[in-house]
Amino acid sequence: MKKLSILNIRNYGFTLLLFLGLNSANVYSQAKDDKYKDLTKLIDVWLEYEKDYKNIPFMSGIIVDNQEIVWNGTFGHADVENEVVANENTLSSVCSISKVFTATAIIKLVDEGKLNLDDKVRDILPKFSVIQKYPEGGDITIGSLLDHSSGLPRDTNHGYWAAPRHPFPTEDSFYESLALQETERAMGEESSYSNVGSALLGLIIEEITGLSYKRYMEDRIFKPLNMTNSVVEMQASLYGNRHAIGYSAPTRYGNRVRANFYQVKSMAPAMGVSTTSLDLAKFAMWQFRLADSNKVELMSSDALKSMYKTRNNKKNGYDQGYGYQVHSTKDGREWAVHGGVCPGYTSYFRMDVTNKKAYAFMVSSNKSDSLNNVNRFVRMLDSAEGVLNEKKGDIDLSEYTGYYDVRPWNSDYYVGKWGNGLISLHFPFESIQHSLRYYKHVEGDTFQVVENGELINEKAIFHRDEKGEVFKLQNLQSYHYRSSFPVTKG
Repeated sequence: MKKLSILNIRNYGFTLLLFLGLNSANVYSQAKDDKYKDLTKLIDVWLEYEKDYKNIPFMSGIIVDNQEIVWNGTFGHADVENEVVANENTLSSVCSISKVFTATAIIKLVDEGKLNLDDKVRDILPKFSVIQKYPEGGDITIGSLLDHSSGLPRDTNHGYWAAPRHPFPTEDSFYESLALQETERAMGEESSYSNVGSALLGLIIEEITGLSYKRYMEDRIFKPLNMTNSVVEMQASLYGNRHAIGYSAPTRYGNRVRANFYQVKSMAPAMGVSTTSLDLAKFAMWQFRLADSNKVELMSSDALKSMYKTRNNKKNGYDQGYGYQVHSTKDGREWAVHGGVCPGYTSYFRMDVTNKKAYAFMVSSNKSDSLNNVNRFVRMLDSAEGVLNEKKGDIDLSEYTGYYDVRPWNSDYYVGKWGNGLISLHFPFESIQHSLRYYKHVEGDTFQVVENGELINEKAIFHRDEKGEVFKLQNLQSYHYRSSFPVTKG
């Protein structure tokens, strides 16, 4: 069967809103009605296959539309070896997305008048020392740490990315290492990503507030936003039960190896937050709520919006705001994004701050394409409303939905309801939008393929058994038999 491109779908006037996450035993949604019913079913099917084909241990994600969670799901295992099933409250490390939370705390302190963006780091942190190769740029400021224009090196010299030990530095070791390192460019010259800079922001929070970074973030940021499943630093007591264990990229044999437990210590402000997709939804909702408010909720609306403004230009199309990477699209939308990769985890968080939509995706393994997945789903969401608002027809489409087997020529695929027609999703795939076909009901058990908004001379004819139940699909000269899911291994 041919595959339908996303262009074909848009031209027909219906589209696809997809995002992440399903636990085969646990699906969670807060959508206010059944508007997204067909959509969420397709998401569930897709992600179940994604998990199996790519041997992903744990995935979780959300779609937020202003103050509504359109879809939320979690699936897989917090601990694969011990078969600990994950749920919506399972934490996962979001790695460098931690920088967004750290930046939020700093902007909060600035809004309260306790800090100034032009304050010099050396005036706040007496232990701070670095070999300044470019003094003409001036002293490193808080603002330059926020937008990565400080000129500081990316990391300390501890080699903490290397397995198996991941020797992240203590505070004293962090200062000692930095004192022996050189700046890489003059402050303000250009944006250059620095974990060191974010670690310094955490130390500034401690110096100004008198609280540990962990205590301040959990009490003054997470708690007020009701982010009850967000913590700073992975805890051994939670690892493998409430907190998903991290796993490696696939080996040449397709399996993933369990990563060693580690703590990031002084680097926590750069990469130490663990949370859930539901808590990320709460974080996004707070921002959307505050954006149009005259009230102060953690901070003022103007303070929050300052985080989305371009502070430093980058060559890759994404400029640097405070904490976020920011960029505009041709349709006038402003985006604030950040991704995260650390040993055993990948994540991505993206907000359309113009239309108040947010997406988050967390995976407890490396080499999991979080960024591209989220970007694909955003494009699909853009064209979703047509089919979702269609008036339902009289035919019971559920009779035809299910899994159809085309082995040995290909893997099985799924047929689901989509508006007043059917849509098929084929596996495996690299691009979900090119794995879809749409079928319009013609008569009886016959559907016709739609391409570029028009019916083409290709039909899908469903056949019924003696009990009147659909048991196979005829496409061209091939018969595809309905199968149970998952298809039996072996």
